[in-house]
Amino acid sequence: MITENQILFSTQTDSSGYFEFKGQLLSEKDKLYRIHSNINTIKGLQLVSDNEKSNYYNFIFSNRDTIYFSKSGNNWFSESKNSNLADKEWRKLKSFEESLEKNNAQIKNKEAQQQAANDFAEKVKAYSEKNLKHPLLKLLAFSDIKRNDFNLKNDFEKNEPFYDAVSNTLKNYYGETSYYLQYQDEISKISNVILQQKYAFQKKLNYTLGTLVLILTFISIYQFRKLKAFKPKKAIQGTSSLALTNQEEKITKLILEDKSNKEIADELFISLSTVKTHIRNLYAKLDVANRHELTAKLKNHPWD
Repeated sequence: MITENQILFSTQTDSSGYFEFKGQLLSEKDKLYRIHSNINTIKGLQLVSDNEKSNYYNFIFSNRDTIYFSKSGNNWFSESKNSNLADKEWRKLKSFEESLEKNNAQIKNKEAQQQAANDFAEKVKAYSEKNLKHPLLKLLAFSDIKRNDFNLKNDFEKNEPFYDAVSNTLKNYYGETSYYLQYQDEISKISNVILQQKYAFQKKLNYTLGTLVLILTFISIYQFRKLKAFKPKKAIQGTSSLALTNQEEKITKLILEDKSNKEIADELFISLSTVKTHIRNLYAKLDVANRHELTAKLKNHPWD
């Protein structure tokens, strides 16, 4: 992710193993480079031993710096002297990461391995925020985290400012170049996955809410129609808002016809005392004191 795979220089060593690169192709800004030697036996000189995988060396460099490799046995790149300050900080980061990985190397349980990967990522992130200022070092720390079995998507959702800060420092230092663009591409992929999941959830939620609203609407319409279909008992216009019972309505009509209490009782087949009780209730509901007031109140108000 952080190499451009571009060969800048190529040369051959002399019989003593000496080589030197000079030129203007190196960047003025700190970048990650790799020096690589082909395994061969030119003039009896073996550049790397057969059992070593040390025929390359990664380092941070710029055209303001110098680096010197001293030959140590058959391993050309085991010792180096680099004037680049970011490279020195990178070595400290690598040493810190190696100590974490060494402690996790013996873990065999898958669940414990996952927890170890999470711990590694959190500790490297904390180290990065506290000790690393150079944007390239933050990018290299991110690359090391990404290589482990670590759920970047979940971490991005919980700690998006950390990843945004890396993006901003890369853009400020490198501009719209490969380091920034490739990192931003990685982060954009993660962000897009999260957005798609949120969109799918929101769509499902909207569908559920829409269905619920539709159901409630149907219930409301049903209740309204049911209420509208209900017809209350007829009452006399102008009477109190208190509804009269069927018996009270009958007695009221008979009173308006000037029937006596005895005639009302006989016609309705009820006792005289019952008639008197209904009449008292009528007086209370219609707010009148006697038959005369009741008749006066109702004579101009025909039945519905």
